[in-house]
Amino acid sequence: MSDLQLLHQLQELDLRIEAQNRALQEIEAALGAPSELAEARARVTRSKELLHERQQQLRELEFDVEEINRHAQQDEQKLYGGTIHNPKELDGLRRDLEQRQMRRKELEDHELQVMASVESVQADLQRVQENLVEVQAAADAKQVDLLARQAEVKEQVAGSNADRARLAALIAPANLLQYEQLRHDKRGRAVSKVERSTCQGCRIALPMGLVQRVRAGRDFVFCPSCGRILYA
Repeated sequence: MSDLQLLHQLQELDLRIEAQNRALQEIEAALGAPSELAEARARVTRSKELLHERQQQLRELEFDVEEINRHAQQDEQKLYGGTIHNPKELDGLRRDLEQRQMRRKELEDHELQVMASVESVQADLQRVQENLVEVQAAADAKQVDLLARQAEVKEQVAGSNADRARLAALIAPANLLQYEQLRHDKRGRAVSKVERSTCQGCRIALPMGLVQRVRAGRDFVFCPSCGRILYA
């Protein structure tokens, strides 16, 4: 088999290795935390933070109501305990008690609203946690598949590289060096097939005399347009 034929086979093998390496890179990128999983976790975190905020707000309201009840109870004891007889002072105590009762009503109404919000956030937290479990299970299953695929492609790459080493050893060093240089310059395609008198690398029609030299296969012929090694 001529070096030209071997170089054509080598290029096909190099293109296969490139495709395998791209597949491997895609698999390795996908092995990171999936965006769906990251978003599901973020939703759980946000829901937990919101629940903590609402629960803290509820505790503060409960404390304020307790404080008002304590002061109101003290006012009632003073107002109805018979220890104070001054009408002006008694009237002031009544006004203070009425204001505390009004404020307590406002706080209790707000407390009911916050309690409803806490229940709503708790329900939402349960929903996003259940969704996270589902997304995590799907991500775990996908990871298993990806790891299996990664091992398979790595084995393919190793086999292809071994085949390449054996094939490259059969080619004259000077021709192999020329191929490697062209492959670097021509984005991985150093050898271009000739079909219907046309270079498939640059789609330029070739002179018939040139095509005949390519078909004879006795020496290297280069495309006058793109500079690739021509192969028929």
